Amino acid sequence: MSYKKQDEKEGNNKNDKPLANLLVVDDDSDIAHVLKQGFLKNGFLVSAFTNPEEALQNFQSNSKGYCLMLSDIRMPGMSGIRLARKVKQINPDVKVVLMTSFEIKDNEFSKVFPSTQVDGFVQKPVDIKTLTNKILDIIGETKRRIYEQQ
Repeated sequence: MSYKKQDEKEGNNKNDKPLANLLVVDDDSDIAHVLKQGFLKNGFLVSAFTNPEEALQNFQSNSKGYCLMLSDIRMPGMSGIRLARKVKQINPDVKVVLMTSFEIKDNEFSKVFPSTQVDGFVQKPVDIKTLTNKILDIIGETKRRIYEQQ
């Protein structure tokens, strides 16, 4: 399921440049929807998917358009870890943040999954402000300055 068509209608004014284009993947449609709405309100362009295979197909078609993928780790069909690996194979420059309800440390993850390069982790539940700040940290300081001036 994608909310792609709503981006243009719900996005910022035409004069406002979006902070970044995000790909959000969570098999829970409520979480995907809430994250999408929160990110849209904070100045991002967002494509949200509840199906990791659909998200991957979309990413393959638009791999240069995305700056960051935020994905749940545990999903039916394809895990967020496998999705992250495939996304990085297509475009190694895209940043990847994984969400989980379990506590996870970056150094533990890299020992267990050395072939998967991930840029950050978020433990659920998380508020949109904290998540926005983490994403801005990962994608760069220039975008953070723009965000804080708004």
